[in-house]
Amino acid sequence: MARELFLVLIVLELIHLLTLVVDSEPQVPCYFLFGDSLVDSGNNNGFRTAAKANYPPYGIDFPQGVSGRFTNGRTYADIIGQFLGFPNFIPPYATVTTGVNYGSASASAGIREESGSHLTLYKLGARKIAVFGLAHIGCTPTVVTRFDTEGKPCIESVNDAVTRFNDGLKPLVDGLNRDNSEARFTFINFTSILELQGGAPLPNFPCCQVREDGQCIPNSIPCPIRASSIFFDGLHPMAIATRPYNALSPMDASPYDINHLAQL
Repeated sequence: MARELFLVLIVLELIHLLTLVVDSEPQVPCYFLFGDSLVDSGNNNGFRTAAKANYPPYGIDFPQGVSGRFTNGRTYADIIGQFLGFPNFIPPYATVTTGVNYGSASASAGIREESGSHLTLYKLGARKIAVFGLAHIGCTPTVVTRFDTEGKPCIESVNDAVTRFNDGLKPLVDGLNRDNSEARFTFINFTSILELQGGAPLPNFPCCQVREDGQCIPNSIPCPIRASSIFFDGLHPMAIATRPYNALSPMDASPYDINHLAQL
């Protein structure tokens, strides 16, 4: 079972930093990603869109430099892939021998409109799916700048909408487990993962100088101590992530974290 095809459905995210050392075979043979700019590994580079990260200072801490990732280094999907034991990052437009990263800042990556209802890897053996909930978008620098916080650190109306979405998503995942006995689904709770002790809000200032759309100004100089910031630009987190793979709290993942999911 542990070698079944593995599918990660990325909905939206942010996470926490770890240095990884992987020296064994991957826990699963394939790793597929669906998502937006938070997992984009360069799919948007060839699109006619302003939503690109193929310029400095993006990639300043990434081993391969500028790649199209909307952060300073690895995305959390990269880091989870390393946890799973993949020796290389899953590139855009990869072959199905190792997986495909469909993540795109345009949330499309060339996938056809009917993909949402018809695109599935189930017939190819996908049986393990991690569904990521939303983080508190109302605390991102761009959202805080654009809306009136009413003296509070975050936009509560936006975070209330996030809570409603997540509250509906978890029962959906529970239903998928109930109705598909041959597959395993799990819900990853970013709200819990990113909440600081005592419920304090995240530091919501970007590491790089940002333009009006929240992306880094090309060739600008980012903050020298990246560990002091949660966000690299106005919307995207730094190269951070561990708790989706190894949950530290029962609230982080339900019914299991990705480590346990891969071993089922």
